[in-house]
Amino acid sequence: MQVRSAHLRDVLARLRAIREERGLTRAQLEESLILGPGWIECFEEARVLPTLDVLVALLGALQADLCALSQGVSSTPRDEPMTRYIYAEPRGADLAIRFRYAQHDATYLLPDATEQQFNEVLRTLRDGLARQVAARREAEEQLKRGAVANAFLHAVRVWPHANPSDLWYFVVHRAYCDPFNHPAAYSRLNLEQSWKRTGGWALEEVLIRHYAGPLAKHGIRLFVAPTEEKRRLLAATPVSDRLEPDKADVLLSARGKGEEMFFGVVHVKASFAERRTDDVPMSRALIENGYLSPLWTMDCKAGPAAHPANKGELGRILIRGERDRRSAKRKDVEEDGYFSACFSYNRNTLATPQGQDVKARVLVCDFNRPQDDAFVRFILAGWKAFQRTRRGSS
Repeated sequence: MQVRSAHLRDVLARLRAIREERGLTRAQLEESLILGPGWIECFEEARVLPTLDVLVALLGALQADLCALSQGVSSTPRDEPMTRYIYAEPRGADLAIRFRYAQHDATYLLPDATEQQFNEVLRTLRDGLARQVAARREAEEQLKRGAVANAFLHAVRVWPHANPSDLWYFVVHRAYCDPFNHPAAYSRLNLEQSWKRTGGWALEEVLIRHYAGPLAKHGIRLFVAPTEEKRRLLAATPVSDRLEPDKADVLLSARGKGEEMFFGVVHVKASFAERRTDDVPMSRALIENGYLSPLWTMDCKAGPAAHPANKGELGRILIRGERDRRSAKRKDVEEDGYFSACFSYNRNTLATPQGQDVKARVLVCDFNRPQDDAFVRFILAGWKAFQRTRRGSS
């Protein structure tokens, strides 16, 4: 990220003066330290912050000391901001959230938000991750996913007007990848790789914490089960194959005929890039035997850019009288019915038009009224249909 501190920018600008005093070009200094081309320019212009060991090596190659860097520079920096993986700056009534995105210093504009609210979300994540220090090794992953879920649910509470998918992808994900939000003991952790595991589990926790209460009022249980319980529940179905416990993300059950009845699986994905097709064989087998099998997704998709747009992957809808330009991912739902329905929490996703003849629908939701939104209504209707099917087969 671009160095934010004016004091540090002044210090790094001194590198150029010292180098020129020594009669060295940038290429010569890079050659002496075996650095790729362009690094010295980035350091001198404060586009990249050198680590302390790199800075000392530069001074050694220039035969200069640390005091030389401070000549003409104030020795008392005050209220200087750190250069972080993600940070926020007020922009009128809005908030410009800045973060690293591939080769870009990207900006996401969050409307009607404050820096204080942003810091509250960061502290929620940081405080949850800090609990790992005193935890047993086997509890670390649970604490990480709990911290991510807490931060996201806090974000959708303070910014109910924002796109939930943007908050997940541009705020919580990027904040998790900032090493300074983690305990120092995890400084060598590959955070992008860690996110793939932790983020998936955290999203399942978000689903359960948001909807378990409203569904429980109707006698429906939404839950993640240990592998052995998944295996037992799936084995009790009339489905002969294709039911793999590790592909059953979140389970649905309710009381029926005097016992708890398993009646569906919710497939939870942050994006369609998360091997969605791995779930299709089990989903089709469930649907063919009368079980619910919806896809629940943030539909995250944005290419690296200075101002990235999270458009999602479901693409265009079918418009009567026009050529069918729907994506294969949308057709998987609407044309092929690989899932009972698809619930997207990206407001840029286009819902299936009302009245369109499809096998399953794409619906768009948010986190504002879980007690009566489209997901809850779908699960309640699905449970009633499942009961009628079972009564008819008995």
